[in-house]
This record gives sequence, structure tokens and C-alpha cells, in this order.
Amino acid sequence: MKRGEDMEIKRIAVFDYNASDCVHTADAVREYYSEQGMEAEVVEFTASEPFAYDFKDNRDAGTPYDMVFIGVDNMRGLEMARNIRELDRYRPMFFVSKGADFGLEAFRLHALDYLKKRVTPLLVGQAVERVGMKCLQFKPEHFASWEKEY
Repeated sequence: MKRGEDMEIKRIAVFDYNASDCVHTADAVREYYSEQGMEAEVVEFTASEPFAYDFKDNRDAGTPYDMVFIGVDNMRGLEMARNIRELDRYRPMFFVSKGADFGLEAFRLHALDYLKKRVTPLLVGQAVERVGMKCLQFKPEHFASWEKEY
């Protein structure tokens, strides 16, 4: 899908306590969208409180992020992912890490992908394609009815 006048701008949050890794991931996301001829507003966060408040405020205002990339190289990053998942159970989330230590938690928190640092635009593209596939198959209201039944 190429950029058009009626096309919405994707809003993407990138969180990582490591400022260099945060910038690198955000740049890869920007580059991917630029290569696709699409617009993306990519907002970077390196501290948990501003990220959590911004995420919640945007969600409550009806302008939620379309997806989030969260650096999880330590327990603090993992805790941030848990907090975001509590605020929004269905927002597409991607883990970004140097190792595979938090793979099980990524599964438990319904992360759509587990990207290895140094993220590239190609990896971002592959991850973002998963969002499209999942969005075509599932909608939050489907999960809501399932949760009531079980």
C-alpha cells in the first residue's frame, strides 16, 4: 500500500532504556516506512513513566499507537511490556532484545515478534506484515466474547 491523501499516518512508539538502542530501532522503523512510501510518526521513549503516561493518554484520547516496539534486555524492560499490556490487551507489541532470555514472556504477553538487536528495516517490515495478517484474522471483540465464555 502506497501513500495517498486518504491514507492515515501510522503512530508507533519505541521504548528502550538504552538510548542508543532506542534511536537505532526507531530509525529502522522510520526507514522501513519511508521505503514503503508511507508516513509514520515514530515516538521514542527511554524512561518508563513518560512512556506509560503517554501511551495511556493517547489511548484514552482515542488516538492510540498503532504498535509498540519494546526493548526487553532486562527485567525493567519486561516490566514495562507487562504494564503496557495491562493498559491495552490487544495493541500490537514487538519485543526487541539482544538475546532470547525473554522469549517465553513474549509469548505470554502476546508479542507478535521477537526482534534481535540491531533491528533492520527488513526485520521491521517482516514484523509489521504480521500485524496486518493478525488484524485481518482477529478483532478485539472476538477476544472479548471468548473471554466471557471461558
